[in-house]
Amino acid sequence: MIRAILCATLVIASLAVAHAPAAAASLAALPATVRVNIAGLGITYGVIGSTGTLTVTRTDGSLVYRGGARTVVRRNVRRIAGAGLTVPDRSVAVAPEERQSRAALLRAARTAARDDGPRAIETIPFELTLLSGSSDDLGTLLLGSQRIETLLATTDDGLLTLNGKAYRGSFLVTPDDDGDLIVVNTVSTHDYLASVVGAEEPSTWEPEALAAQAIAARTYLATHLRLHDAYDIEGDARNQEYGGVRTEAASTVRAVERTAGVIATYRGATIDALYSANAGGVTEDSENVYVNALPYLRSVPSPGDEVASRSSFGKTSWAWTREVTAPQLRDYLAVRGLNVGVPSRIELVRLSAAGRVLAARVTGTLGQRDIGKDGSRYFFGLRSSLYTVRLETKEETETVEYTNSDRNGALGVLGAERIGTLYQRAAGDAAELRLLSYTYRLPARFIFSGRGNGHGVGMSQWGAQGMALAGASAEEILTHYYTGIALTNVGGP
Repeated sequence: MIRAILCATLVIASLAVAHAPAAAASLAALPATVRVNIAGLGITYGVIGSTGTLTVTRTDGSLVYRGGARTVVRRNVRRIAGAGLTVPDRSVAVAPEERQSRAALLRAARTAARDDGPRAIETIPFELTLLSGSSDDLGTLLLGSQRIETLLATTDDGLLTLNGKAYRGSFLVTPDDDGDLIVVNTVSTHDYLASVVGAEEPSTWEPEALAAQAIAARTYLATHLRLHDAYDIEGDARNQEYGGVRTEAASTVRAVERTAGVIATYRGATIDALYSANAGGVTEDSENVYVNALPYLRSVPSPGDEVASRSSFGKTSWAWTREVTAPQLRDYLAVRGLNVGVPSRIELVRLSAAGRVLAARVTGTLGQRDIGKDGSRYFFGLRSSLYTVRLETKEETETVEYTNSDRNGALGVLGAERIGTLYQRAAGDAAELRLLSYTYRLPARFIFSGRGNGHGVGMSQWGAQGMALAGASAEEILTHYYTGIALTNVGGP
């Protein structure tokens, strides 16, 4: 097991880090609370409720609603002018018993538009409505505005919910940096980290792997705070996955508490603690994926990644295959802005020392385009850039057991032709036939074969689990994946 010699003394049993006071004094503790965007790139419809009493106020403290019902925040609501009726949003699913009333409202909207023209339908930029029950998706108007109003949602006796997911703390309904409607969850940093650890790794994983993840998540948070006006950090894969109460567990809480205040530093400064699901056996130098060459984000072996191959849900993080026909790849590339026509050849022009594709070239009926660095994941739809590719043109057949739903489904998507079905007579009953397998004729296709899942820079989460299973401590895991770092206790959560 790899062990780095730290300048500071680490008490491994508790991860209570002893550090030089001067070094720690220059690093601030994390704040007690963090503001997390839990609405992604923005929403047009969000149901906000509480397991207790929900209170909604404006920024000046005036009360908008208090009670036990659910509310809905919406953008660009269409209403029948003068009738007080909302035109239903077809993209929102409703219960069967509500379909008749929705259809009646749509008929009323069509009638109004026919009689009064376009002026019959007005658009309200922002609304807050009160739902009367579980089958009500329109609700009674509480507030309407020509702009997104900033609203605070709190509860004193329960949890808040957004679209059915429960969260601690409070919600702020607000526009984001681009003016889209988002919901920001202000939550204690302790609870945030406990949820992130459980969202990023299974809560049943080894305690040392969870502790390493807690330190990495805390360190990542420290370097990504306050990059936005209305919130501190994204609650999804753009920063760190955050699932609210759903991804908390006793094990993730313990991981956060036993590592309280500990972050990873390099020469006294907080590192950018990048991590990904599986490095495919070897991590990557940072400059081969991102812009900067960081001394602590160097390529290192990651043999622990292979434990994913023995996991029912993790095996495709270790080794994977993607098959796609040339016309399918043409369409896939085109929607991503890369128009080469029907591809005929893919060349891997340049590889890193770790084996990842740094440059690929696609040749098609309309021309040729180059794809750089980590772009293969986006343009080809791959799990990682650690891959090979070949064009299979000869006619092949494949027999698949009928119980293998994943492979049968994949061949259906590929457009493979089913040319045979195998049955077996049931024992003791000559009249009963039992389905065994299907045989397919496979089309010409590109076959991508690779390892790993994610960008591959920094800590590999499956690699951390593999090291922990082999007896490594959180310190050993982190100092293996982040070259030359120290663990520093800056205090706080």
